[in-house]
Amino acid sequence: MSSHLTPLEVCEFLIGPLPQLGLIAGRNDKAAYAWRRGSEWRAPGDMPPSVNRALLAHAEKHGIPLKARDLIFGADRAKVAARLATVRTPEAAE
Repeated sequence: MSSHLTPLEVCEFLIGPLPQLGLIAGRNDKAAYAWRRGSEWRAPGDMPPSVNRALLAHAEKHGIPLKARDLIFGADRAKVAARLATVRTPEAAE
């Protein structure tokens, strides 16, 4: 099993499940399932540019450690997990 995540897998790991990603991107709750498959214009796990922008804006608004680079190249699972571990959650502040 590879430890490299596709851009879509990084978003699933950091933000949430596919139905939630579709809704955040302004699509329907089933739209993100199609991003797992490649097309004539993108590789499997890549997302359309408008989706990338919406997810990046959502991540910035909510303090989620998603990087623009993740949306282009994907990322190593351990590095993404390490970034997520450094984020303060409201529960941890109590």
